[in-house]
Amino acid sequence: MRVVVKLGGSLMEDSLPVIKALLTRFGSCGDKECISILIIPGGGLFANTVRSVCEKYNIKDDAAHWMAILAMEQYAYYIQDKTGINTADSLEHIPFGVTMLLPYRTLKDKDELPHSWDVTADTIAAWIAKQFGAPSFVKVTDVDGIYAEDVVQQFLTADEVLKMGATCLDAALPLFLKENRMDCLIVNGKHPERVIDAVVGKDIVGTYIKGNI
Repeated sequence: MRVVVKLGGSLMEDSLPVIKALLTRFGSCGDKECISILIIPGGGLFANTVRSVCEKYNIKDDAAHWMAILAMEQYAYYIQDKTGINTADSLEHIPFGVTMLLPYRTLKDKDELPHSWDVTADTIAAWIAKQFGAPSFVKVTDVDGIYAEDVVQQFLTADEVLKMGATCLDAALPLFLKENRMDCLIVNGKHPERVIDAVVGKDIVGTYIKGNI
């Protein structure tokens, strides 16, 4: 079983308990089901800094795209420093357990996504899940899910999300999910137990986005 977990940069101060919970539960197979969990780092304050620099110095989209992906790697190194998580810079030979991807090489080798600020770590994580052979992915962020009229929506289609305007997703993700018939589960990483439940397929507080319809 393969699962991609995108760890939002908005969770920087709460990311370590999430990683430690995943390592404790899935770090080795033992007598449990063997799962390969691939963590995709968000950009967070590192990507925000890149964006500010790009705006200040009028840096074009191509350069900004690769600078932002390198910012994701900075977040990954922060998490590795604090947790000791294994990292990989390729999708080949990802072992069972929990691995953090350094995404620059993978994206550079197969440059398929638009170079735009509409495409951030959310869509990158979905693209990686597709390459990795994971039919869906878990987006771990700092909110419970997508809200409508102050209520967390439990189930939405990608088409419904497209009609909602701004959400906790990047602008390109809903269309990517629809075009690639992929699903996405949004879960609040301030509750690490919810992330564990999301990985194993239990019902949780969150939003399930159905793109595979």
